[in-house]
Amino acid sequence: MSIPGALVFSIYVDWFNAHGKSTQLASIGPIMLICLNLPPSEILKPENVYVSGIIPGPKEPTALRLNYLLMPLIKELKELWQFYHFSPTSTGPSGSFIQ
Repeated sequence: MSIPGALVFSIYVDWFNAHGKSTQLASIGPIMLICLNLPPSEILKPENVYVSGIIPGPKEPTALRLNYLLMPLIKELKELWQFYHFSPTSTGPSGSFIQ
């Protein structure tokens, strides 16, 4: 089903050593949203990646703990699932709806 104005996001969590290639291990993981509506050449540009949060180390959480850490973001995204109307502007005199 295609809905005009609908936005599609991918949630991405990745882990890396905060100390680079050092022998000290301290994994941290950014929680990122990537808008899949953008052209492929634009999707992963830093200005188009939304960092929702950073999960601190020293090591990666379990899958169960990760679910709890993602809950606030999922709750907000569920609220945004409803249609929202943006007020008219000079470039969009009738406003617009997004979901």
